[in-house]
Amino acid sequence: MRLSFIWTLFAMGWYSAAAEQDLQPPAAWRSPNITLSREDRINIASAALETAINNLNQSAQFGDGIYETPGMLYAQMAEFDRLTNQTKYKDMLKKYFSLAESTKPGFLDALHYGYAAVRAYTTYQDPGFLTFAVTAWTAANQYTISENEAALGTLDTKGFTFPSSCQGATLAGGTFYESDPSSTNIASISSSISALLAEATSNKTYIDAAVQSAHFVQSHLLNTSNSAVLGSIEPSPNCEAASDVLSDCIGSGLFIDGMGILANSMAYNTSTTDLLRSIIVDVTRNSLWQGVNGVYDSMYLDRKFISQTRHCLDDKDFDIGGYYIIQGLALVYERNQTASDLREYIKAYIGVQYNSVIEQARSSSVSSIYGGHWMGPPGTSFDGSTQSLALPVLISAIQLADNPSSSDIPTSSDIPTSSASASLSPQSSTQSASPATKKTKEFSGIIAGSVIGGITLLAASILGSIFLCKLHRRRNGTLLVGDGSSPMITPFTAQNMSSPGILGGQHPRNQAKSARVSAVAAGREPSPLDAAENGNHVASTDNQPSGGRREYTLMEELLRSLNEWTSRDRWNAEEMPPGYHDE
Repeated sequence: MRLSFIWTLFAMGWYSAAAEQDLQPPAAWRSPNITLSREDRINIASAALETAINNLNQSAQFGDGIYETPGMLYAQMAEFDRLTNQTKYKDMLKKYFSLAESTKPGFLDALHYGYAAVRAYTTYQDPGFLTFAVTAWTAANQYTISENEAALGTLDTKGFTFPSSCQGATLAGGTFYESDPSSTNIASISSSISALLAEATSNKTYIDAAVQSAHFVQSHLLNTSNSAVLGSIEPSPNCEAASDVLSDCIGSGLFIDGMGILANSMAYNTSTTDLLRSIIVDVTRNSLWQGVNGVYDSMYLDRKFISQTRHCLDDKDFDIGGYYIIQGLALVYERNQTASDLREYIKAYIGVQYNSVIEQARSSSVSSIYGGHWMGPPGTSFDGSTQSLALPVLISAIQLADNPSSSDIPTSSDIPTSSASASLSPQSSTQSASPATKKTKEFSGIIAGSVIGGITLLAASILGSIFLCKLHRRRNGTLLVGDGSSPMITPFTAQNMSSPGILGGQHPRNQAKSARVSAVAAGREPSPLDAAENGNHVASTDNQPSGGRREYTLMEELLRSLNEWTSRDRWNAEEMPPGYHDE
């Protein structure tokens, strides 16, 4: 219920900005179509992962000493296993998380680890990963402002006071970007991990945290003038937003990621889709971090901001905004199964990045080392940061469908999701099932389904024809007289005709468990409301689906005739049959 309320607020606040968006990829975009087979994409991503893993030291860190970067790698290792239905990296990741946590207790100042841990839990359903995720979230929560702390303007872990509100809105739900007692920037960096934990556990603590974080974003970070999401705000007396190119790119990526997670706790609706369109179009066409050709690259960032803020940079002043943007877009692509044009647009954008990364960020087609600039020059020596930044592009491309009817591309029903009920079947081997076997099984299923469907349609047509013939005879005087002792047949009403199989009706979502995150994440359809809620009105014949298809015309005639026949007063055999009139 509260998660639904979030999107009501966002829809109200952004409705004017979410006008119809042009979701046609610009003609100037560079190579939006991926021509490599899924098998080739898996091999390329696997090689890049193995190169990164082989460069980790005994502490599961890269040699450059940047603590946060390996967390980005861990998340992609789990994602690769999820998309390929393997457990190849499960044991390795359990070891790596333990080593990383011993290096810096609580994964402090590095929420990448918490995000990676909950994604690993999603993939493997191993409670050990959930423990790591909760550890990271708990550490970050020490720097997240509660309602009481916002009212008091103080936080135990910070050595200064701050306004109780900014522009009339509470600061509750914001998280200080750094644990340094003097660092003042407040962002929403914990929004994604809170949303993932809420989805995975249905625990009220994480649901409330996700709600508060979303309120904070809606109140302080949404820029309705250009659909950008600010990176952070300064809790100064004027509550100035720390708005610049570097912070906006990471803020927008994080918001897309968090929105994709939260929106999955309800059916995608018009407001949600409009909001996604508005943000995604602006983020993917922002000339400050990508060229006219659509390729994201830090060389387009105005480097003068480096000395002012580091929110979009790692410890070596390297842009990491693309990591978040691609990660968020990939999540929305997978979970939003309703807006096909939005999915195709995202697919094209990721395709642009993918082709650019494999063609311009590496020195050759056989190299597995990637540079940081996706427009070149290529990487010639390994760097943990640049390698990790390329991984979301390489791995997200695995799930992109070659075409809408492709049978060997995983869909949300094939891929484990973040529902607590989702599970990955134990495997004795780390190799995924043979694509040929899978395709054969699916093809056999299609044939069987087609045969059954054809027989069912033929039977329905025959029965319908027989019924209409009998009805025609009755109208010509050969009327069938009912047995006076037979029970009254319930007429067809909106209550018992609300099934999508009859009138194609759409049911509202079942919200009996308002505090629980929906099972949509597990690939199930929203539960329909009890049919009684739809009333007991006789179904209108005006509700026939558009297109005038013959099968719907026949069904409408059958239902109308049955309703006329069965709803009349009962009679006995000694009475004259009721009169009928032609329509």
